[in-house]
Amino acid sequence: MTFTLPPAARHLSLVAAAILLAAGGPAPERRTVPRAQVAPAAAAAPASEPAPVPGPMTVAAPAAATMATPDLSGLSPGDRARALADARRWSGTLFVGSSVADGKLRDLVVAPWTGSWGDDTLLGGAVQYRLGRFWRFFMVDLEAGAAYRFGDTEGGEFWGAVYLRYDGFPWTDYVYTTFGLSMGPDYVTRLPRVERGTDLRPEPNQSNWLNFFSPELTVALPDYPQYELAFRYMHRSGIFGTYNGVYEGANSFVLGFRYRF
Repeated sequence: MTFTLPPAARHLSLVAAAILLAAGGPAPERRTVPRAQVAPAAAAAPASEPAPVPGPMTVAAPAAATMATPDLSGLSPGDRARALADARRWSGTLFVGSSVADGKLRDLVVAPWTGSWGDDTLLGGAVQYRLGRFWRFFMVDLEAGAAYRFGDTEGGEFWGAVYLRYDGFPWTDYVYTTFGLSMGPDYVTRLPRVERGTDLRPEPNQSNWLNFFSPELTVALPDYPQYELAFRYMHRSGIFGTYNGVYEGANSFVLGFRYRF
């Protein structure tokens, strides 16, 4: 069975279809989305910064280089020599000299040519350590030394002493000069002839242990106080009979070279 539209209906259907095609078809369905559900736009990536250019490498200075060096430029030559000498607490001395067979110390100091020199030749050395300075011109040193007597005595000598020194001389700016006196025990393995006497007239009081009393004069250039020439009068002293009743001991004059370090 076929269904046939009347001519008037067919015409109306064609008109309606033509209107719909001209209008673009039915309007699209619209849906409302809440604002919170809208995905935020992706944040713009920050612009990349250029890599830093490495500068010159700096090496940390050693601790010793950062220590301030004492400024001695404003000191007089004498005071600069004192400061440089005190900075070198240790020193070593080598010396050579001759003994005197007779004569008392007080006479030999005034007129050393009156003694009978040459019985013994001394060769020895000593080590000193500076304890400190006080009253600007006074110093205290410790010393340990040894020597050997070649000649009539043929024996060793050993001592330990404390030196009190003075370096406040007015010419120190030109020649750095010190003068010292010592006290301490002194021991000899064989008594020098002046202490033991002769077979016919032996000394009544003898002692291998006596006091080391040794006046010393040193000189050096103010710019180089670590190099010293030392003139020493070595005297074994009984200290007026304190050591076994001995009043006089052996005397020697020595010349030494000292280096401070």
